[in-house]
Amino acid sequence: MQLRDYYRVFRKSWWLIVIMCLAATIGSFAYSRLQVPTFRASIRLDVSPARYDYGLTMVIENLLRQYGQQLQTDKMADIVSEKLKLDLPAERLRTRIKVSPVPEDYAIQMEVDDPDPNRAKDIAYAWADEFVKQHQVRMSPIEPRDRIEVTIHDNPRPGELNSPKTRQNAMAAAVLGLIVGALVAFFLEYLDDTIKTPDDVAQYAGLPVLSAIPTVTYAAVERDTTRRRGGSRAAPTTASGTAPGD
Repeated sequence: MQLRDYYRVFRKSWWLIVIMCLAATIGSFAYSRLQVPTFRASIRLDVSPARYDYGLTMVIENLLRQYGQQLQTDKMADIVSEKLKLDLPAERLRTRIKVSPVPEDYAIQMEVDDPDPNRAKDIAYAWADEFVKQHQVRMSPIEPRDRIEVTIHDNPRPGELNSPKTRQNAMAAAVLGLIVGALVAFFLEYLDDTIKTPDDVAQYAGLPVLSAIPTVTYAAVERDTTRRRGGSRAAPTTASGTAPGD
């Protein structure tokens, strides 16, 4: 297809592309509005040795993953649920947290999702605080100079809206609608095998166009009819400009 063929398809089916775009955008917006908002609070745990030693540093890198697994146990979830009176089973509460070790910073990032922004903050802090307390108990038999400290980097803030992302979803749906609409338009054009222009005759039949019947619009026919009627009603005049019998 040449560039003018693409232009012809878009000019012919622009309404279909617009409808598909609007339908996708409205559908995405409606779906997003029906979703229950979820807020995300985050907290960071810093993991550091009591003294900076190459051996302890290597140990920390290996322990970050282990600490991340300890944070996601049912035991931790039960303790937090009981402390905050959440009345949630451990399995369900664990699905609301995400733990990510950050080896380059010797830290652990924890995120909590909840419909209530303040409760998301409370869960994040209670979870991290409980882990720090348990870690201190585990470190107590070890010599202070050989201990690995775990501390809360900063208190969490109330959760920020994480989903649904209405604006982003609507924009993505609009782009998808444009693409789908364009594909449908070209597919319909592919199925249409009728001859419409002289160029189509030359392309598909391989024959030159000798003549063509011009397109006549209804408005042009009306104007021609009116002109003919007006001419037939005019009275004939003599050479002097007066009607016969005057």
